[in-house]
Amino acid sequence: MNETAPLALLGFALSITGPIFLVVLLGLLLKKVGLIPTAFIQPASDLVFKVGLPVILFLSIYRADMGSVAMGLPLLVAIPLTVLIFALAWPIGRLFNGENKADCGIFVQGVFRGNLAVIGLAFCGNAYGQTGLATAALPIALLTVLYNVLAVVALNPIQTGDGQSPMRRMLRNTLTNPLLIGIALGFLFKLGGLPLPALLEDTGNYFAQMTLPLALLCIGASMNLRALKHSGASTLTAAILKLVVTPLLIVGTAAWLGVSGMALGILFLLTSTPTAVASFIQVKSMGGNGELAANMVVLSTLLGMLTVTGGLLTLKALALV
Repeated sequence: MNETAPLALLGFALSITGPIFLVVLLGLLLKKVGLIPTAFIQPASDLVFKVGLPVILFLSIYRADMGSVAMGLPLLVAIPLTVLIFALAWPIGRLFNGENKADCGIFVQGVFRGNLAVIGLAFCGNAYGQTGLATAALPIALLTVLYNVLAVVALNPIQTGDGQSPMRRMLRNTLTNPLLIGIALGFLFKLGGLPLPALLEDTGNYFAQMTLPLALLCIGASMNLRALKHSGASTLTAAILKLVVTPLLIVGTAAWLGVSGMALGILFLLTSTPTAVASFIQVKSMGGNGELAANMVVLSTLLGMLTVTGGLLTLKALALV
């Protein structure tokens, strides 16, 4: 390896992660100087989640060459190992939260629930372009369903008082999830051979182009760095489990089974994402410890700048991606 190789590897990793995390930090800065008001964040986030991201996923699948979408083995690795990580996080959570089952559940959710639809999708688009977006759509769909199921179990100790059973709440959240609806419609049009009028496709392109930058700005603007002063070992441990242990276990197993190239790269980019903002939103809406959930999102997002870049650099150096 020549002397410029380390710099080339670092440049490769930063070309994928750098723009994404810089936009997140820009959102934090713009909020701080008043250019992004608090009143803007929630409706903008709703627009991203309910319209923009479903459009991206729909178009990605509609345009995909289904013969080139090969995430079968990586998914067979990611799904059971995500359940294993979920199970292992419980005893670790009890070490920090004792008999507080509600906070233990929040800890567990912070460990397994990654930000697939925004940061993960942005990573895959940066790394592999339209092909990456299309290939990532199915893993995002299946893992999102799994996350919803596991979140019901993790957050069940939080008493919501809404009268709904956990299973009914999970089923409702899954069937009404805009991301899953966008993916389902994409497969319906693709496999059904339904034509998409050029006018609608061009309109969808406009939404797709503005969605990820807006989503990343909203993540940054939503972060509260002052709250991190009250975070402790529990928050740091959850971040390490999410950013280091989870991708190491899942990607390491997949590589051992012979997965490499784009499939392994996408698997890493999805499983190494910081804790999802949706985890904080769900905890807050249920009346749980929102500060704990928010701290996990913020800390994992900040540390993720280092861990995801370092992971990509390592995989590239090993010629696995």
